[in-house]
Amino acid sequence: MKKIGIVTGTRADFGLLCRTILLLQSHGDFDTYTFACGTHLSPEYGLTIDELRDSGVENIVTVEMLLSSASKVGVAKSTGLATISFADAFSQHNLDCILLLGDRFETFAAAQAALFLGVPIAHIHGGEVTEGAFDDALRHSISKMADIHFPAAQVFARRLMQLGEQPSRIFVVGAPGIDNIMSAPRASQQQLDAVLTFADHTAPLVLVTYHPVTRGTSAENDITALVDVVKERTDLNFMITYPNADGEGAEMIAQWQTLSALPHVSVCPSLGFKRYLSVMERASCVLGNSSSGVIEAPSFKVPTINIGTRQQGRPKSCTVIDCQLSEVRSALNKALSPEFVMSCQSAENPYGSGNTAKKIVSILADIDLQQLQPQPFYQSENAYE
Repeated sequence: MKKIGIVTGTRADFGLLCRTILLLQSHGDFDTYTFACGTHLSPEYGLTIDELRDSGVENIVTVEMLLSSASKVGVAKSTGLATISFADAFSQHNLDCILLLGDRFETFAAAQAALFLGVPIAHIHGGEVTEGAFDDALRHSISKMADIHFPAAQVFARRLMQLGEQPSRIFVVGAPGIDNIMSAPRASQQQLDAVLTFADHTAPLVLVTYHPVTRGTSAENDITALVDVVKERTDLNFMITYPNADGEGAEMIAQWQTLSALPHVSVCPSLGFKRYLSVMERASCVLGNSSSGVIEAPSFKVPTINIGTRQQGRPKSCTVIDCQLSEVRSALNKALSPEFVMSCQSAENPYGSGNTAKKIVSILADIDLQQLQPQPFYQSENAYE
């Protein structure tokens, strides 16, 4: 039996990892341990560890690492604390592999601990570029620590080769978020009614998620212009979810809370991934700077207004409208226009068409994790095309 650890630190990455975790649990070749940390353990962000349990995740190991401060110093200290905590947790379970997703500072800390403990790392969503966040540097660092790579598209596989990773260790599997769209159960009407508390349910629905920009201008973290648009557009319903626990996240939450009493606004710390997908499926538009608007929303043919630099560098479907905070008004008008909505119906998603979790599980089952050896730096002119 192969002992596989999976790390999840936010509602977002759990939504992407859930199907893979459940398939690993049901596979006869694996013993799994899910290490839950970060905002999963924070009441302020919805204590989303309950969602892991409700989804059927077994062998949950909690890893305390999140300080109450969301400042840059607080994030740096949380990363250090997380590295210590993961080193303790991993060493107690004699793991054969750690499965990591993405580019969060919690994930970076887990990768450091696994590297020093000699535990092989399998990394999902490597090779991507998001120029408006320090996540970019963390993602590439995790890729250099990883032994097995599961990029979402061929363009990202080529970037991993540019980083010197061997092609034999790179497996293009698509984006796990598309898997959820194809296979995850949706929220019940009762679960949706609990959060879609609008006075007029016939108005078009806009799903809003705006995270702090950790590499960019400070102006991008002043969401006053976005708040003003939400106030003005009483002809629309706005479902607003909390930002993640980075930088100015607490200040953004305070601004969103000033709108919570408006009849066309609902503010929720965390929808959970099933309810989030269900809301997205019903939405007329996705608004903000979350990767979900770029990766998942195109599969629903739903227009996305992508604000600022946070997702800059990612391939985008024709359903995505890039704009700045000062341009949200005009972008909303375009996204909701009949012409643009019609054009979205023929969109293709550059992040694949699903079945990602099965591919990951099959590859991990086939690989002899005990025999993984450090690979030489890969050099090929083809990697730079």
